[in-house]
Amino acid sequence: MSQQRDGGENGKTPTLSPTISGAKRKTSGRPAEKIAQPGPRPKRKVKHVATPTPGQADAAPHVSKVPATGPRPRVALSKGKKPLAFQSVPTNSDRPVDGGNGPQIKPVATPPPAQPTHPVPARDDRLKARADLASVYASLLGRKAVQHDLIEVMQSALSKGCKDASFPLLREALSSLGLEAEIEPGQALEPDRWPALALMTNGQAVMVLSQEGDQLRVYEAGAIGASIEVDRMEFSAVFTGTILRAEIPLSDLAARHAPRRLQDHWFWGELPKFRRHFADVALGSFVANMLAVAVALFSLQVYDRVIPHQSTATLWVLAAGAFVAILLEAAIKAARARLMDGAGRRIELNVQRLLMDRILGMRSDRRPTSPSSLFATMREFGSVREFFTASSVGTLTDLPFIVLFLVLVASIAGNVVWVLIAGGILMVLPGFFLQKRMIAISQETQGASTKASRLLHEAIYELDTLKTQRGEDRVRRLWTELNMLSAVKNSEQRKLTAWLTFWSQGVQQATYVSAVILGTYMVFSGEFTVGSIIAVGILSGRTLAPLTQLSGTLARWSNVKSALDGLDMIAGSEQDEAEGRTYLRRETLRGGYEIREMRFAYDEDTAGIDVPGLAVEPGQKIAVLGANGSGKSTFLKVLAGLYTPTTGRVMVDGVDMSQIAPRDLRRSIGYLGQDVRLFAGTLRDNLNLSMLEREDDRLLQALDFAGLGPFVRGHAKGLDLEIRDMGEGLSIGQRQSIGWARVWLQDPQIVLLDEPTAALDQMLERTLISRLETWLDGRTALIATHRMPIMALTERTLIFQNGRLTVDGPRDQVLAHLKSAGQGAE
Repeated sequence: MSQQRDGGENGKTPTLSPTISGAKRKTSGRPAEKIAQPGPRPKRKVKHVATPTPGQADAAPHVSKVPATGPRPRVALSKGKKPLAFQSVPTNSDRPVDGGNGPQIKPVATPPPAQPTHPVPARDDRLKARADLASVYASLLGRKAVQHDLIEVMQSALSKGCKDASFPLLREALSSLGLEAEIEPGQALEPDRWPALALMTNGQAVMVLSQEGDQLRVYEAGAIGASIEVDRMEFSAVFTGTILRAEIPLSDLAARHAPRRLQDHWFWGELPKFRRHFADVALGSFVANMLAVAVALFSLQVYDRVIPHQSTATLWVLAAGAFVAILLEAAIKAARARLMDGAGRRIELNVQRLLMDRILGMRSDRRPTSPSSLFATMREFGSVREFFTASSVGTLTDLPFIVLFLVLVASIAGNVVWVLIAGGILMVLPGFFLQKRMIAISQETQGASTKASRLLHEAIYELDTLKTQRGEDRVRRLWTELNMLSAVKNSEQRKLTAWLTFWSQGVQQATYVSAVILGTYMVFSGEFTVGSIIAVGILSGRTLAPLTQLSGTLARWSNVKSALDGLDMIAGSEQDEAEGRTYLRRETLRGGYEIREMRFAYDEDTAGIDVPGLAVEPGQKIAVLGANGSGKSTFLKVLAGLYTPTTGRVMVDGVDMSQIAPRDLRRSIGYLGQDVRLFAGTLRDNLNLSMLEREDDRLLQALDFAGLGPFVRGHAKGLDLEIRDMGEGLSIGQRQSIGWARVWLQDPQIVLLDEPTAALDQMLERTLISRLETWLDGRTALIATHRMPIMALTERTLIFQNGRLTVDGPRDQVLAHLKSAGQGAE
C-alpha cells in the first residue's frame, strides 16, 4: 500500500513497496482487503497515452515484470533463506496520464502545436509515496500535513540539488513541518528507537511503530489496525541499520503546553533569544571595567610611593601590571564587539525574514500603506540595525559600572564624588528633555524621504509617460520641495545632535576641572595626596565617558524610534493566515461556489461590489460582463481569495472560504489578472516562480500552449531570455502570454480570468480559444471580458453595473437581450 513505503531509490524498482507480508497480521481471521488506488479526477476527459513507466526496463533482479496496466500482483524478493513478500506500488501506467497539468490539448493548425500530454514520470510516484509516509509519521508526532505541501517541499529540495533518495527528501519534508529530523546510521533493532522510519536494502523506507521482544509492528495502510507484526529476524535481513527519527522541538512543546500569553514583539521579542550572548557581553564589560581601574591605581601608587622613594623596581613592576591590564581590556572589548556583531547579525536576519514573511502574507485588500511607502519603511530598518551595534550596546552595558567607579572615587577622594555625580546629571538631562522634539523631527524627515522615494520610483518607471505628457516640470518641482524639506529637517536634527554632543563634552571637562580644584584644596588641608588627584582625574574620565556616549545614543534613538513605529505598521498588518488559527486543509477543490449577501468595499468612503446571491456549479463556464469600473476585477479577486468580503459569505465546495487554508486555495484556484507582472530575472525564473518545475520541456509546453513557444525557441537565449524590471522590453501581449503559461503550469481546478485575451492579436486569440475548449473541460471558469470570441467558451453570463450584480442567465439569452438593448461585447 502506498502509505507505508516511499517508492524506493532512483533506478531501484521504484514501483515496489516493502510491505512485509509473511508476518502475522492483527486481523479478525480474514485477510485484509486490497484498497484500490484512486484514479484521475472524474471531470477530466483525457486520453490514455501508452508510455512505459521509467525504471521498469531496468528493474532489480528476482522481481517479476509488472504489466503496464490493470491490477498489479504481489511479487516476492528473495533475501537469504526466507523470501519476503513485497507489494507493488501503482505507477502512472495504472491511470490516464495528463501530466498533472490538465487534459490533453487538441492539435491546432498553427506551428508549432501545443504538446498534447505530458506523461507523469516515475519520480512523481515516488514523491507521492514519500509524502504519504512523511504525513503519517508527522501525524504520530502531532503535526498535521497535506500531501501536496510535502510534495512541493521535496520538489523544491530536488531543484536545489538535494539527492533523489528516500531519507534526504523525507528529512526535508519533516523539517518543513517544524520537526527536528536526523538520519542515524548504524542503529540496532532496539525498542527505544521507534517510532521511526527504517531504510531497507532496496532503498525503500518503512515506518516501524514499536517493538516488543522479537516482534516489530510495522505501519501498513491496508491492514486492519493499519499495522502488521514482523519477526525481528525477517526484518533485520532487509534492514540497512539506518533510521530517520523526528522529534518536536522542546520550544514547541513548551509553547504548546505553557499557559497562553501575549505574543512577543516582532523585534524586542528577538532579544531574549540571545540572552546568553548578552550575559557574556555583560561579563566581559565587568572584567574590562575592572581592568580599567588598573591605570588609575598605577598613577596613584607612582605619585604617592614610587616617586617619593625613587623605587624604579617597583615602578617597572607596576608598569608591567598596567600594560597587561591594558592588553587584556583591549582583548575583552574586541571579543565583546565580536559577540555583539554575531548576535546583531542573527537578530537582523531573523527580523528581516519575519518582516518579509509579514509582507508576503499581508492581505491584499488591507495593505497599511502604498507599495512605495512600504519599500521606504523597510529601508529604514538600516537605522535600527546600526543602532544595535557593538558601540551602542557597549555603551549601555558600561552604564551600570558608573556606580562602581563612583564608589571607587568616594573611597579615594571622599566628597569629590559629588562633583562627578552633579556633572553626570547635567550631561544627560538635556538629552531626555529634547527627545520628544527630536522624534518629531525624525518623523517629518522620514515622511519627506518616503515621498521623495516614491516620486523617484514613479519617475524612473514612467519616464516615457512623463515625457509624452510633458510632466517633467511637475516632477522637478515636487522633487525640489521634498528635498528642501528633508534638508531643512536633517539640518535641524544635526544641530540638536551636535549641541547635545558639545554640551556633554563641555560638562565632562568642567567636571574634571572642578574635581581637580576641590582636590587641590583637600591637598592643602592634608586630606588628599597628589597621587589621589591624578587618580581621580583618570577615574572621572572613565566615569563620565559612557554618559558622553549616551548623549549621542539618545540623539540616534529618535531615528530608531521613528523607524520602529513604521515597521510596527508592517509587522502588525492583517495577514491571510490569522495567527493561532487552524485552517481546514483541502487537497483539491471541485470548483463549486455559493455566495450569500456578499459585499466588499476597500474602505467606508469607497463604493464596492454587492452580490446578493450566486451559485456556481463545478465545471461551469461563466462570462462576467460590465462597464469599466463596474466591479468585475474586484469580484474575481474575492473569488480567488485575494480579497475578503466586508460582509456576507463566499462558500467553496460547501465550506466558507475563510475556513480553508490560503495555500490550498492558491493551489486549486488559478487567477490571471489584467496586468501580468514580471520580475527581473530570466524567462525561466518568471515561469517557475514556485520553483516546483524542474524540466525545461514542461516550460516549453506551457509556452507552446500560450502561443509564445515559437518566439522563445527562435531566440538565441531561449528560456534564459533576460527579463528586465516590470517586464520592460516585452510587449503587453507577450507578457499576457507568459501569464497564460503560468496558469497552464499551475493546472488549477478553478480558473479566474480577467480580460485574458485583451492584449493578444486576433490569430493568437483564436488559437488560444480553440485550445481552451479542451483545456477548460472539467474545470470551473469565470471569465471577465469585453471580447466576444472568448465568450463562446461560456454557457452562462453575469453582468455587473455600478458594483452590483444585476443580470444572471444563460449566455445566449443575455446576449440577445444586450443586442436588443443596443449593448454588447466587441
